[in-house]
Amino acid sequence: MSSIWKTQAQEKLPKLSQFPVCLGENFEVDSKSHDLQEHYEKLQISLEDIKLGTENFSDAKFIGEGRYWKQYQGEIPHANGLTTVVVKRFDTECDEGINQFIAESQALFECEHENIIRIAGYRDEVNEKIIIYEHASNGRLSEHLKDTSLTWLKRLKICIDVATGLEFLHEKWMIHGNIKSGSILIDGEWKAIISNLELLRRWGLRKTSQLDEIYAYNSFGNIAPEYNIEGDMTRGSDIYSLGVVFMEILCGRLAWEEGCKDPSECLGPLAKRRYEEGGDIDELVFEGIKNQIHKKSLTTFTDIAIRCLNCIDWLRPEACDVIIELQKALEYQEDYETWRLKLPRGYEEILHFSIIDKMEKFKDIYDTLCKGFHLRDREVYFSLGSDGEKSYLTSATKFSYKNRAVKWRQIQQSRFQKVAKVYLNICDLNIHVKMRIPFLSTDVNYVVHLIFKFCDSRKSSEKSSYVNLTYKIGSQTFHAYFAISRDEDWMKIELCRFLNYKENTNFEVLLESFSQTYCGSNAIYVEGIEFQSIDNVKQENMDVQKQLPTDSDNRSENDDKGGKSFSLEVNEKKIFKLSAMDALYDSSKVKPFHLKPSAESRIQEVIELLPQQVFGIKCKIESRMLTPDTDYMCYLVFKLSEKCRGLHCPVRVRNVLQWKNKEIGLVCFRPPNQWNSHDTYWVPKMREDGWIEVRVWKFNSTSELRHDRIPVHLKLITYEGTMSGLIVRGLEIRPM
Repeated sequence: MSSIWKTQAQEKLPKLSQFPVCLGENFEVDSKSHDLQEHYEKLQISLEDIKLGTENFSDAKFIGEGRYWKQYQGEIPHANGLTTVVVKRFDTECDEGINQFIAESQALFECEHENIIRIAGYRDEVNEKIIIYEHASNGRLSEHLKDTSLTWLKRLKICIDVATGLEFLHEKWMIHGNIKSGSILIDGEWKAIISNLELLRRWGLRKTSQLDEIYAYNSFGNIAPEYNIEGDMTRGSDIYSLGVVFMEILCGRLAWEEGCKDPSECLGPLAKRRYEEGGDIDELVFEGIKNQIHKKSLTTFTDIAIRCLNCIDWLRPEACDVIIELQKALEYQEDYETWRLKLPRGYEEILHFSIIDKMEKFKDIYDTLCKGFHLRDREVYFSLGSDGEKSYLTSATKFSYKNRAVKWRQIQQSRFQKVAKVYLNICDLNIHVKMRIPFLSTDVNYVVHLIFKFCDSRKSSEKSSYVNLTYKIGSQTFHAYFAISRDEDWMKIELCRFLNYKENTNFEVLLESFSQTYCGSNAIYVEGIEFQSIDNVKQENMDVQKQLPTDSDNRSENDDKGGKSFSLEVNEKKIFKLSAMDALYDSSKVKPFHLKPSAESRIQEVIELLPQQVFGIKCKIESRMLTPDTDYMCYLVFKLSEKCRGLHCPVRVRNVLQWKNKEIGLVCFRPPNQWNSHDTYWVPKMREDGWIEVRVWKFNSTSELRHDRIPVHLKLITYEGTMSGLIVRGLEIRPM
């Protein structure tokens, strides 16, 4: 290279300047407000700062080298302190070192892209040619090929980054000339960045013999076959090298490993040969990621990688086409990792029983399952719930109706063509359900619901309705007191739960009647029986529980004059107790109860309710009896007499003092059935003193305060029957 040409080339670079540098993302070029020369000047860094940051290019800071350059890691000062950078120092003793400095610095000034290494500064002196880059915290791709924590999903994204950066260069008619895993940097967010631009050149310009020799340095496994024959680089040469990098990423190894002596043993030719012989390169896939890869993702990725390795230059794909195929491979993998796990066990068999066309993507399968579809006989409708629960709805056409007052109707909101309209007397249903269910999974818990709706839409629009459905399973009679609303005004009643352990399950139930009092003569539509999987069944003991915390020894008592109510102090929190006589509200002239002596109770007299549907609690609690600004729970302390035959169904609790939402809960005086029970039920618990308690109210001692007192006015109302036989000892108010 003549000295005249060298001088002309160097004049293209910016002149020396002592302006401070702005590094990394803190620097942005605004071409409208700064000319190119100012940009160059701002990127110049003093040699003193470079030497200081690299400890005068010491071996301790050395991180890599090429034939005509060495790299060092260091820290360079900027406006906000020190920034870690990579310093590339070129050999100025030979023309090739200077040429590489010129080529790379010009390329860096021209090529600003998120997947191309960014220049952070430079120094150009007669005896010093230095380029400074942003530091990539995760090093080079070649260092991570065998890293099992680098998942297939991350590897695919890295491939897309590299192909995107290469596409950018090719669009600018530039050829990189040295694409390999060692030239690809990985930043802190695992984004790939193409570096080592010293061999980059314009498309159409032949390289000199000296550059040919450099190209082969440490890149044997990545060289395109036509380069060895013709000695010329094209965009197709970059694509071939890109294909080799893809195979390195897939196989977890370098293309030219230690001990490799012949180019045919390199990873590129080896993978291509295996692919062409059997179309399968599974044996070459890195074991650390093999089990992660979805088959469609692997096939799509392998196909494009092998196309990149084609021996004929013009048959290789363009970078833009490579990106399209990689995006497909990524979509398949993301689809697999995101949606495959959401699919229920045995979904393939469910689809086998359907009439739905085959789908490629798991998301499409998931969406179809959630939307729901008929199975082949159209008498069963399958759907997947938002929590992954499988639901099989069996059509009411498969039931036996002993009551002849049934008509078949088509209604728009149903999942079946016809539903049963039961009219005249739903208090005498006599619907016999007996079926064989071949679709249920084994070792899975299921809950069974009756799906119906009232023909009167106003009643169906309620969130829950008291229906008191009587039904038989085997020889046992059960009561389901409430129906809960669901979609399209349909309602559901839980009938039972079971663990399925057979492939073909038999189910039988006799639906006898709805409540005459609350359902009356309303007609209903029966859609079917639903079997819904439940993953986490709470096997709760619904019997009366012994759960009453014992009082602490550290307590004080404050008795009222009459001895009917008193306050305790437990762990610095006050507890208030009130006798039944002080708590009972009687609005009638005839007493709805009679007094009973109680030898076991601190308060000598208790009351037993006579037949009545409403039980009132009305009293006032002085603020001094309670701890300020404390959440309290009010419990009714009671027993059931031996003569009590009622109180099987929940009892409504109303707070008369609330203007809105007067109904605050449902109280059970007997342990509710584990089926058809709801979270809103307040369940009775056995106390250590032999009495039973149940929650009836929750309040705050400050927010409910009125004139230094807390007013209490509750009504307990039965749905059916009376409260005869309920023995009340009083109220106990404890801090939560």
